[in-house]
Amino acid sequence: MRGSNIIVGLTCLWLMACSPNNDLESHFQTYLTRLAHVLKVDAPSLTPVPTLPDLPSQRLLVAHQEQISSGVLDALQLGQCEGLFELVAEHNGPVGKSQSAAGQLLYHLQFQYGLHACQTEHSDPKLQAWLANISQQKQPLLPRFFWNMMIAEPELRAALAPRRQTLPFEQQAGYHSTLHALSLFNDLYQQAQGNRPLQPISNELLSEALAGLYQNHYLGRLFYSLHSGAHYLEQSIQFLQQLKQLDCRRAERTDAKRLRNAMQHYYIKDIQRYLGQIDRQFVQLAPLLSTSLTPPEEKDALMHAYRQQVAQGLNSQVYVRYRHLTLKHAKVWQQFLKRCELSPL
Repeated sequence: MRGSNIIVGLTCLWLMACSPNNDLESHFQTYLTRLAHVLKVDAPSLTPVPTLPDLPSQRLLVAHQEQISSGVLDALQLGQCEGLFELVAEHNGPVGKSQSAAGQLLYHLQFQYGLHACQTEHSDPKLQAWLANISQQKQPLLPRFFWNMMIAEPELRAALAPRRQTLPFEQQAGYHSTLHALSLFNDLYQQAQGNRPLQPISNELLSEALAGLYQNHYLGRLFYSLHSGAHYLEQSIQFLQQLKQLDCRRAERTDAKRLRNAMQHYYIKDIQRYLGQIDRQFVQLAPLLSTSLTPPEEKDALMHAYRQQVAQGLNSQVYVRYRHLTLKHAKVWQQFLKRCELSPL
């Protein structure tokens, strides 16, 4: 009995080790195997998907930040601004000095918002002038605090890292929390750039967005899914060149219909449905990601390879190549159906 249990266990391990690396590979392999059966040829073996560029190391990407101090005597004027003195005191205390990159951004956004609010509440010319001077010095620093959050927060770095696993076919868990987080980050970016009026933001709201990305590998798997889809489409197109050799007349017309049916069942209803889902999701997320990952000028070269592949919106190479090969694959089948005078099901 014990020996049989060992054999069963080893068999399970062997099956796990030999299972496809991703869902999408399995579905493409089934699709091509069905076509190969009708064509009476060997099914092609899909080759491994090349890796995508990693996000450069945090040490290289963190932007140096200038320190601006208003001086102790001037800082006493903050007592006239509701909540600002307490905000600064907390920031300069032990807890504030150990803040994460997200906490640093939040503090400086709150401080800048407090300066603006204080300006509207007081008419003292000297106080107004001092507040305006501090605000003008602090505003240019906000984009760099935002950038450091995007590339230094552990949850964000993990979410942005390309994965070696595709998204599942039936439900892409993590999409909504990723969309929520990137929407908030995009809004914070616009405020940091001065493109939108500053709005009060709570620590709870930012923490909620980051918590939604904790152990959420959706975005990295989305990149890899589009990348893998393009890779398998390219190999499918090469295999489909054999359709040109099929005689659509007489007995082989039956095979032509069987090929069409296999395409409809295994590609249109299965693979294309999945690709359509992740396409729509990327279209929603891509502009937000592109904006939020706009680097400072001195970090542009470091981010070039990563951004070119996955973070240039709808111009990202991963998406452009995937779209191109999707259309090319469809054109191969359109030409075959037209030549064989077959209508799509």
